[in-house]
Amino acid sequence: MRVFGSNRAGSLALAALFFAAILWCAPAQAEEVVLDGVIALVNGKAITKYELDERMLPIYEQTRGRTLSADEVAQISKLHRQILDQMIDDILIQQEAERYKIKVTDTEVGDQVKVFMDQRKLSEEEFNKQLSMQHMTRKDFERNMRRDMVKHQIIGGLVSSKVVVTDSEVEQRYQERKAEFSKDAMVQLSIILLPTEQAATDLKAKIESGAISFADAANKYSQGPGGGHGGDIGFIAWKDLAPEWNKALTGLKAGQITNPVHVQDFAGLLQVVSLKEGEELPLDAVREQIFQSLRDSKFEKVFQEYMQKLREKAVIEYKNL
Repeated sequence: MRVFGSNRAGSLALAALFFAAILWCAPAQAEEVVLDGVIALVNGKAITKYELDERMLPIYEQTRGRTLSADEVAQISKLHRQILDQMIDDILIQQEAERYKIKVTDTEVGDQVKVFMDQRKLSEEEFNKQLSMQHMTRKDFERNMRRDMVKHQIIGGLVSSKVVVTDSEVEQRYQERKAEFSKDAMVQLSIILLPTEQAATDLKAKIESGAISFADAANKYSQGPGGGHGGDIGFIAWKDLAPEWNKALTGLKAGQITNPVHVQDFAGLLQVVSLKEGEELPLDAVREQIFQSLRDSKFEKVFQEYMQKLREKAVIEYKNL
């Protein structure tokens, strides 16, 4: 089983279907609404409520048709703002791409998706299954692949001068996480998906206090795979874990739980069920893998610094929030 995740560098967007929004009032009732007003302007470019509702679709589908508690309304409202800020960043990236005359064609995106699948030895069926498990569509994945390709072209000039990975850093990472770079080393995981990071943090504290078991919490609260089975998603090779998952799981023992990790527009808790050791590989066999992981992490830091400067210079107007 292979799991590819979405960190902030490669967050995956949502399906092009429209369900209306949850109204932020009490008593709260999830319902369908047709409303397409402008809710933000980014250097004159409008973001409409319709577009935001598209990105909020997975949350709406989970809550549509039932009464929400005041806490759930507050959590979803927070997520509503987080996704809007992500959409603002998307526009800023696109405007930078236009400024530098950067274009990524559909063919280039398709080729990169194929490379992604080939590298992970995923069949079309397996790929679609993983997308479904993470509440994504093929269109979602391709849109974010395009975003990442544009992002790397924009920041390309900065990377060569600011992103440097030394041999000593590679060696240190190898020594710290040698077991994870072993051949066929695997971790058995259970997962709980929740709408917000705060909800995940609160539930983690409840589980660790002994008030509820991870399996019971997964069956009761999880909005993702493994529900009804204690959240169990089986064994996953360390090399196939998303970078954020890999980092969050590092050093944990069987029974321990990660801090919340990003899974699409959800917050996830991962519990280590068991660990399977593999054949230890020499540093040279995994040097490139470690190098790329460290480089990606540093690249993301450079990118976030760049985005912060763009936000500071941009004219951003919020309307009707």
